Amino acid sequence: MTRLLLQFSKQQITFPITSQVILEQGVLLNILRAHVEPTFGEILVEVPQEYVNRIVNAFQKRGVKATVQRRLEVDNNRCISCGACYSLCPISVISFEEDYSIVFEGEKCIACGLCIDACPTQALHI
Repeated sequence: MTRLLLQFSKQQITFPITSQVILEQGVLLNILRAHVEPTFGEILVEVPQEYVNRIVNAFQKRGVKATVQRRLEVDNNRCISCGACYSLCPISVISFEEDYSIVFEGEKCIACGLCIDACPTQALHI
């Protein structure tokens, strides 16, 4: 599965664009995170790899910015396993081993960015 970040303008958030793309393309999208305000909207979705180009084109055709998202990356040389990121993760991507070292399951990350902001050594990137 590939993750796409869909960004909608103020004018686009009142239209069912995501539903239209799903119905038109016949591809199910797994919504991982959605944030909609009166001035913009943002949805993080997972798309089967073989349909990424079709889905990106369908959204872009409607004026939606669609970008492939990378996964959580950890610079193990900088990470000091301090745990500053641990309590902030809303979906438990971050855990402790028995020796109290930090383990990251980047494939589950929803790219909220909370851990990145908390990291004192800047060891985390998306």
